Amino acid sequence: MQPPGASESALPFPPPGQGPGYPGEPAFFSPDNLLNLGFSFIVGLAIGYALKIAFKVALVGGGLLLIALFALQHAGLIGINWVGMEAGYDGFAAWLGAYAGALKDFMLRNLSNAAAFSAGLLLGLKI
Repeated sequence: MQPPGASESALPFPPPGQGPGYPGEPAFFSPDNLLNLGFSFIVGLAIGYALKIAFKVALVGGGLLLIALFALQHAGLIGINWVGMEAGYDGFAAWLGAYAGALKDFMLRNLSNAAAFSAGLLLGLKI
Protein backbone atom coordinates (compact mmCIF):
# COMPACT_ATOMS: atom_id res chain seq x y z
CA MET A 1 0.00 0.00 0.00
CA GLN A 2 1.40 3.39 -1.00
CA PRO A 3 1.31 6.52 1.12
CA PRO A 4 -1.09 9.26 0.01
CA GLY A 5 0.24 11.36 -2.86
CA ALA A 6 2.82 8.78 -4.01
CA SER A 7 2.95 8.01 -7.70
CA GLU A 8 3.01 4.52 -9.10
CA SER A 9 5.77 5.27 -11.59
CA ALA A 10 8.80 2.96 -11.63
CA LEU A 11 10.85 5.58 -13.49
CA PRO A 12 14.01 6.92 -11.79
CA PHE A 13 12.87 10.46 -12.60
CA PRO A 14 9.57 12.17 -11.90
CA PRO A 15 6.97 12.23 -14.66
CA PRO A 16 6.52 15.57 -16.48
CA GLY A 17 4.70 18.05 -14.32
CA GLN A 18 5.86 16.53 -11.01
CA GLY A 19 9.54 17.51 -11.15
CA PRO A 20 11.21 20.66 -9.87
CA GLY A 21 10.40 24.00 -11.44
CA TYR A 22 7.21 25.08 -13.08
CA PRO A 23 4.26 22.72 -13.39
CA GLY A 24 4.52 20.77 -16.59
CA GLU A 25 8.30 21.34 -16.89
CA PRO A 26 10.25 18.06 -17.19
CA ALA A 27 13.30 17.47 -15.02
CA PHE A 28 16.67 18.31 -16.62
CA PHE A 29 17.79 14.69 -17.06
CA SER A 30 14.41 13.43 -18.22
CA PRO A 31 14.24 11.69 -21.61
CA ASP A 32 12.17 14.62 -22.90
CA ASN A 33 15.06 17.04 -22.47
CA LEU A 34 17.86 14.67 -23.47
CA LEU A 35 16.16 13.79 -26.75
CA ASN A 36 15.62 17.47 -27.56
CA LEU A 37 19.31 18.24 -27.08
CA GLY A 38 20.27 16.23 -30.14
CA PHE A 39 22.57 13.49 -31.28
CA SER A 40 25.72 15.62 -30.99
CA PHE A 41 25.03 16.27 -27.31
CA ILE A 42 24.41 12.59 -26.55
CA VAL A 43 27.61 11.56 -28.38
CA GLY A 44 29.56 14.27 -26.54
CA LEU A 45 28.13 13.09 -23.22
CA ALA A 46 29.16 9.48 -23.91
CA ILE A 47 32.64 10.45 -25.11
CA GLY A 48 33.15 12.80 -22.17
CA TYR A 49 32.26 10.12 -19.66
CA ALA A 50 34.52 7.59 -21.39
CA LEU A 51 37.40 10.10 -21.52
CA LYS A 52 36.98 10.86 -17.83
CA ILE A 53 37.50 7.20 -16.97
CA ALA A 54 40.31 6.76 -19.53
CA PHE A 55 42.17 9.83 -18.18
CA LYS A 56 42.03 8.46 -14.65
CA VAL A 57 43.35 5.07 -15.75
CA ALA A 58 46.11 6.69 -17.86
CA LEU A 59 47.19 8.99 -15.04
CA VAL A 60 47.41 6.16 -12.52
CA GLY A 61 49.23 3.90 -15.01
CA GLY A 62 51.63 6.65 -16.08
CA GLY A 63 52.33 7.61 -12.48
CA LEU A 64 53.09 4.01 -11.51
CA LEU A 65 55.36 3.64 -14.56
CA LEU A 66 57.32 6.78 -13.67
CA ILE A 67 57.67 5.67 -10.05
CA ALA A 68 58.97 2.29 -11.25
CA LEU A 69 61.46 3.98 -13.61
CA PHE A 70 62.74 6.27 -10.85
CA ALA A 71 63.09 3.34 -8.44
CA LEU A 72 64.93 1.17 -10.99
CA GLN A 73 67.27 4.03 -11.91
CA HIS A 74 67.94 4.79 -8.25
CA ALA A 75 68.76 1.12 -7.64
CA GLY A 76 71.21 1.23 -10.55
CA LEU A 77 69.45 -1.48 -12.55
CA ILE A 78 68.70 0.74 -15.56
CA GLY A 79 69.94 3.98 -17.07
CA ILE A 80 67.37 6.41 -18.50
CA ASN A 81 68.11 8.85 -21.32
CA TRP A 82 66.05 11.79 -20.01
CA VAL A 83 67.19 14.04 -22.87
CA GLY A 84 65.80 11.53 -25.38
CA MET A 85 62.52 11.35 -23.46
CA GLU A 86 62.30 15.16 -23.51
CA ALA A 87 62.82 15.20 -27.29
CA GLY A 88 60.07 12.61 -27.72
CA TYR A 89 57.72 14.63 -25.51
CA ASP A 90 58.46 17.83 -27.46
CA GLY A 91 57.69 16.06 -30.74
CA PHE A 92 54.40 14.72 -29.33
CA ALA A 93 53.45 18.18 -28.04
CA ALA A 94 54.06 19.70 -31.49
CA TRP A 95 51.98 16.98 -33.17
CA LEU A 96 49.16 17.44 -30.66
CA GLY A 97 49.19 21.22 -31.17
CA ALA A 98 48.84 20.83 -34.94
CA TYR A 99 45.89 18.44 -34.62
CA ALA A 100 44.23 20.60 -31.96
CA GLY A 101 44.33 23.52 -34.44
CA ALA A 102 42.74 21.34 -37.12
CA LEU A 103 40.03 20.26 -34.64
CA LYS A 104 39.31 23.90 -33.78
CA ASP A 105 38.93 24.76 -37.49
CA PHE A 106 36.59 21.80 -38.01
CA MET A 107 34.46 22.77 -35.02
CA LEU A 108 34.20 26.38 -36.19
CA ARG A 109 32.88 25.22 -39.58
CA ASN A 110 30.19 23.11 -37.85
CA LEU A 111 29.36 25.48 -35.00
CA SER A 112 25.87 24.31 -34.00
CA ASN A 113 26.81 20.64 -33.80
CA ALA A 114 30.13 21.51 -32.17
CA ALA A 115 28.39 23.57 -29.49
CA ALA A 116 26.03 20.73 -28.61
CA PHE A 117 28.91 18.22 -28.68
CA SER A 118 31.07 20.45 -26.48
CA ALA A 119 28.25 20.91 -23.97
CA GLY A 120 27.75 17.14 -23.83
CA LEU A 121 31.49 16.55 -23.54
CA LEU A 122 31.82 18.96 -20.64
CA LEU A 123 28.81 17.45 -18.89
CA GLY A 124 30.22 13.96 -19.47
CA LEU A 125 33.52 15.01 -17.91
CA LYS A 126 31.62 16.50 -14.96
CA ILE A 127 29.38 13.53 -14.08
